[in-house]
Amino acid sequence: MIIEKRPALLLDHFLKVKHTTINQMMAATQLSKRQISYDLEKVNQWLKEKELPPIPYKGSQTIEVPELVLDYFRKQHSSPIERDFILTEEERLSVIYLYLFIRTEPISSIHLTLLLQVSKNTVISDVKRANEINRRYLVEIRYTRQKGYHLKGTEFDKRVLVMHCLAKLVHVPYFERLIDHLLREKNGHIHYEEIYRTLTQLEKQFDLHFVEERLHQFAYFLIFYFYRLEERKNAKFHSDEMSLLNRDPMWKVARQLSEQIPVEQKESEVSYMTIQLLGLSLGRSSAHESSHDLLFKLCEQLVFDFESKACIVFEKKDEVIQTLYQHLKPAYFRMKYRIPIDNPLLNQIKSEHKELYTIVKEMLHPIGLLLGITIPEEEVGFITIHFGALLDKPKQAMPKKKQAIVVCPSGISSSLMVKHQLESLFSEITVEKTLSLQEFKENRCDRYDLVFSTVKLDTILPCFYVKPIMTPIEKNNLVTEVYQYLFGIQYHDISLKELIQTIGKFANIYDENGLKQALSQMTFHKKAEINRGRQPVLQDLLQDETIQVIEKLTDWEEAVKVAANPLLRKGVIEPSYITAMIENIKTLGAYVVIGPEVAIPHARPETGVNQVGMSFLKLHQPVNFLNDEKYPVRLLFCIAAVDNTTHLKALSQLTKLLSDKNNIELLKTVDSMEEIICLFKQYSEVS
Repeated sequence: MIIEKRPALLLDHFLKVKHTTINQMMAATQLSKRQISYDLEKVNQWLKEKELPPIPYKGSQTIEVPELVLDYFRKQHSSPIERDFILTEEERLSVIYLYLFIRTEPISSIHLTLLLQVSKNTVISDVKRANEINRRYLVEIRYTRQKGYHLKGTEFDKRVLVMHCLAKLVHVPYFERLIDHLLREKNGHIHYEEIYRTLTQLEKQFDLHFVEERLHQFAYFLIFYFYRLEERKNAKFHSDEMSLLNRDPMWKVARQLSEQIPVEQKESEVSYMTIQLLGLSLGRSSAHESSHDLLFKLCEQLVFDFESKACIVFEKKDEVIQTLYQHLKPAYFRMKYRIPIDNPLLNQIKSEHKELYTIVKEMLHPIGLLLGITIPEEEVGFITIHFGALLDKPKQAMPKKKQAIVVCPSGISSSLMVKHQLESLFSEITVEKTLSLQEFKENRCDRYDLVFSTVKLDTILPCFYVKPIMTPIEKNNLVTEVYQYLFGIQYHDISLKELIQTIGKFANIYDENGLKQALSQMTFHKKAEINRGRQPVLQDLLQDETIQVIEKLTDWEEAVKVAANPLLRKGVIEPSYITAMIENIKTLGAYVVIGPEVAIPHARPETGVNQVGMSFLKLHQPVNFLNDEKYPVRLLFCIAAVDNTTHLKALSQLTKLLSDKNNIELLKTVDSMEEIICLFKQYSEVS
C-alpha cells in the first residue's frame, strides 16, 4: 500500500493534534470536507494494511487518533521502514539532484526510472525542469555517454544546492524514509544518529547553542558530505579567507568535528566546516565575545534604528540587543556563504505583518550594503517576527494561575512569537520558559501544568499543537481546546457554511465572501481592537488640519513645537509630549533625522499621548537639529503612538513613501495642499 503526500500530511497533522473536528481540519489545511474525507479514506486503507485500527470520522463530532496508531508511530519514529510513499514532481527534482551528488558510477536513465518509479519520458522532463530551477545556483545536470548523468559546477555551489534540496524535503512527513531510500545501496556510510550525537556532544563540550531544527537538517547534510569527501571532491578557499577563519574560536570545533568523519580532510574542508557551524550556532552575547564584534555593534545600531523607524522605545533595550545578536550572527554567515534556509512562514509573515516587514526590509538594506551581502526574503521574514514578537508582548496585568512551557526547535524568533501569542490569548496561563526539543527531553518538566509545542511530543503532560503564526481560526480552535481542558467547557463547533446558511434564512446576504472573512476573524479581531485599536492609514492621520507649510523658523526646537501643535490642538497629545520629544533629541542625539532633510520626532506613549496621531511640517528653509550643520531638516513628521503597533500601518506607508527620493523632492518643492494630500492618499492605498 502506497500513501501519497496529501494524505501523509493529513495523517501527520492528526498525530500532532491527536483529536480535532472536520471543521477545524478544514480551517487548518484549507481543504474541503470532501477532500478531507477522501484523504482520510486513503489513510485508513493504509492503516488497515498495517493491521492498525482506522481513524473514525463518520458521524463523529470529534475525531480522535486511536492509541494503537499513536503507539505505532512512536515505535516507528526511530526505525527505518519500507518505501510507502509517492514523490511529487518537486520532490523528484530534489531526489534526482541528491542522487547524482553521491554517484560513484555513470548514471543512466534506467537508474533514475528505478529510483523514482516513473517512466523514461518523465525522467527526461524532470531533468529539464531541474536545470531550469537550478540555474540560479550555477549548477547543471548534464548527460554524456561516457559519464552518464552528472553535475557541472563548482564544489561549493553543488553543496549549496544540496542544502537547499534538504531544506525543502525536511518538511515532508516521510523525509527520513526518503533519505533511507536514497542511500539504500550505499555501504559503510555514517548514520544520522551517530552524526547527531557527535554534534550535540560538541555543543555541550564547547558551550554552544545550535538551532535544533537546522541541526537536524545539517546532520543529514553531513551524510552526503561524507560521500563527496570519499571521492576527494573538495571545496576551494582563498588563503586569506582560510587564515581569517582559522582565528575564529569555531575553527577548533570544526577541527574536532572533521576528525569524527573517517575521511582524510584538507585545511580547506576545516574552513568549510567552520562556516557551516557558524551558520548553525546562535551568537553568544557575553562581554568577552561581543566587545569587539562588529555584528554586535550592528545589532545595537539596528535596535536603535528600529526604535527610530518604528517610533517606539523598548523598555529592556539590552535584552532586545542580545536576543537579536543571537539570531543575527548565524544569519550573517548563512547569507555571506549562501547557506540556504527555508522559512515556511514567509508568505504568512508578509501578509499578517506586512507593515512591520516593510519597515524591517528598509532598515536592513544599508546593513546588507555595509557587509557586502544580499539579505534574502527568508531572513527578512525571521527578523520581522523577531521584532514582532517583542512588540506584541502583552503587559502583565494580573498573576497567572497555570504554568506552561513552549517547545519549539525553530530558533529564538519563532519561540518568542509563540510565547507572546499565547500570553495574549490566555490571561489564565503564564509561559514560564521556551525550550528546544532536546532541552525538553533532558529537563524534568512535570511541575508544569501544560505544554504548547510546534512539533509532535511524547509526553504525559497535556500538550497542545501550535504554530509560530496562527490565523484567527487557528487561535479560536486553540482557545476552545485549552478551555475545554482547563475548565471542562464544551463548545459546539459551527462551520462558517452553517453560520452563513442560518443568517441567510433571516436576512439577505449581498457579499457572502466578505461576510465569511469578517466572521472568521470576529472572535479575535475584537480582542485585537481592545489591545491595539484600529490601525489607521496615512491619509487618516495626515489631513488639512495636521499639515503645515511655513517659510522658516528660528531653530530646531521651535520646529518640533510647531510641527506638534496640530496634535496638541486636537487633544491627541499633551504639552508634556512636546517637552519629552525635545529632551530625547538633546539626550540621545539627532536620531530622529532618518534621511536627507527628513526627521520623525517622537517620544514614549506615557509621556503624554491620548490617541494615535501624526502631523507634517514643511519648511522652505531648513533648521539644523542640535544646531549641527550635519543635520539640516525641512520635512518633519511628528508621530504620537499609543502603543507599539497601532501606528505601524501608517508608518510603513510613510516608510515606502520616503524610500523614493522623488517623493522627498516633490514634498520639498510643491506648496499645493491638494498635491501633498494626494501623495499621502496614494501611499495609503499601498498594501
